[in-house]
Amino acid sequence: MFIALISRGVPSKRDPQWGCFEKDQAEALVAVGHKVAVISVDSRFRLYWRKPGISHYRLNGIDYYDCFWVPGIITHRLFGKKVDFSIKRIQLKRLFNRVIREHSLPDVLYSHYLTNSYAALILKKMYNLPLVAIEHWSQLNKDVLSDYAVWLGRATYSDCDAVISVSESLRQRLLQHFQINSIVVHNMVGSEFCYNCSRGSKDGKIRFVSTGSLIHRKGYDLLISAFGQLKLPLDKWELVIIGEGEERVNLEQQIDRAGLNSNVYLLGRKGKKEIGSILCNSDVFVLPSRSETFGVVYVEAMMMGLPVIATVCGGPEEFVQKTDGLLVPCDDVEALSSAIKDMYENCHQYDHKKISADSRARFSPNVIASQLINVFQEVMCK
Repeated sequence: MFIALISRGVPSKRDPQWGCFEKDQAEALVAVGHKVAVISVDSRFRLYWRKPGISHYRLNGIDYYDCFWVPGIITHRLFGKKVDFSIKRIQLKRLFNRVIREHSLPDVLYSHYLTNSYAALILKKMYNLPLVAIEHWSQLNKDVLSDYAVWLGRATYSDCDAVISVSESLRQRLLQHFQINSIVVHNMVGSEFCYNCSRGSKDGKIRFVSTGSLIHRKGYDLLISAFGQLKLPLDKWELVIIGEGEERVNLEQQIDRAGLNSNVYLLGRKGKKEIGSILCNSDVFVLPSRSETFGVVYVEAMMMGLPVIATVCGGPEEFVQKTDGLLVPCDDVEALSSAIKDMYENCHQYDHKKISADSRARFSPNVIASQLINVFQEVMCK
């Protein structure tokens, strides 16, 4: 089977998380015997230079085609959403035509995120190909959606041959807002995250770790408040936070006010190998997110054998079991503090090898790839 995967973009040293879900899935699909070409239109606004036009490279048996012309925020504000998407579709058609010239006509279109799925409809109609859309977008995991999200969803989902949600909670949201009965296929976690029996901190401290963008939705303000009010012995613990974002300055000030400069560290963006190394040298993963469509960072930690503290926020409650860690309500600093104290005292009582093995049985690449292939085969047989 030849799959054209329509992605946000491709990971880079400057932005290692951009398009990482898509890259992981592409590699997993190739590993189980299928051909994949990844195409993406980069319409982000960035302050650094990007060469306009199409770039192409081949890595691990996959051809990546990426196009950048002008940031979407500019065309959106100047000309409106319809013109903006018309420009994106023109770029997408150019990329797709190159894929056809250099390979052949794909058997199925597979688009990640609603904006890409809307743009991909033009390819479905032009070439009479089945389109499978997978949804991760956190903006859809709400009681009330923006007018933009409502317009986009109504214009897209009903024309797709199948829609996948990455969690049951997101499936319920798509049903609520768009009357679309989607299929649940969870995100996968690759082999970079695997159990190591020598894992854990080496200096006698309990090391808590967290991964995610420094934005309000991730709840880092709650996490720092919870540690601040616990008053644990300062020489017995530390918290490292991996990620970057608009809340950095506010969080640095909050850490300073709480007197935790020697215990809480903001490490910035890191690649997967670096994240894996940090997880390997940690004892507990904690992220008090206010909303998640799935929460792949929790699974990455669990595959490393770490017990986790997660919130009931739309994703983690579907897969974090009692043997994996603790679940707390959203926006509840008291409950979060209690869970942190419990982990500080008892994290080594968890069966780390079992946490890892159970997670791999549910979320490894071959397991998720097989589920995706089943969906593709069904739409191709319609």
